[in-house]
Amino acid sequence: MRSTSRRATVIWLIMIGLLLGIVVISGAVTPQVQLLTSGLYLLMALAALGVLSWDGLRRRLPAWERPSLGFDVGRSRRGRRISTAAQRAQERARHLPGYQERYQLLDVGLIVSEVRPDGLHLRRGDFSLDDQALQPYAVLYVDPTWADDTVTARFEILDPAGETLFICEDRVHLRGGQNNVIASYRLPLHEQAGAMQPGLWELRVAVDGITLGLHTFSVAPSLQERRRMFREGTAAQGKRLREVDDSPVSLEDLLRGHQSGMGGRQHNGE
Repeated sequence: MRSTSRRATVIWLIMIGLLLGIVVISGAVTPQVQLLTSGLYLLMALAALGVLSWDGLRRRLPAWERPSLGFDVGRSRRGRRISTAAQRAQERARHLPGYQERYQLLDVGLIVSEVRPDGLHLRRGDFSLDDQALQPYAVLYVDPTWADDTVTARFEILDPAGETLFICEDRVHLRGGQNNVIASYRLPLHEQAGAMQPGLWELRVAVDGITLGLHTFSVAPSLQERRRMFREGTAAQGKRLREVDDSPVSLEDLLRGHQSGMGGRQHNGE
């Protein structure tokens, strides 16, 4: 199929070349137009035959002459699925100083250790301090221009107060296309639940010092902590109820008050 298409391309180029040659020989156009037309035909022929390509030219440029790679949203998503978490994380990172779109973030999240038949479980939303551990991961798309390079991938997790709980740096080799990058170790949660603050946490993903995404996720208190909070809340509510004596009047009190009122009216009538 490919050879047939190439043969048709060659025949088409020959026909265009013959027509162009007839025009040049007839002298119907000026020498300047002939030169311009011949040059355009040559470039068109090289591009159609695959000899000349933009990607090939970019690979031959020195590293310092390569243009900054800005991912167009429409083009970057063509043929590649981008998760909502990755879109939001990359959008937050764009506001940081020194941000570059050399690598595109296709997905980001955390692997949760759970006792399940399938072992590890991917989760991007809510977590709990009852979870055993969290292991960050990211899926990167690497343009062929920046492929076959060994970089430093960094994962960092911060708590609601901005304190750094976890840092993992690994040397990884990135090839052209999609790359799965997983932190080499995990952040224990359950065994350190008492020293951790629940709330909105943040996962930062960086490559060679350039932050690619800021992924936020919520962490709920452990079940033990929630029970303790429930007991304290129930005890405080009971204390408030005891302090306010708004119990109904007993039947004896009502009868006693009624008899007192009747006796007073009889005394006044006499």
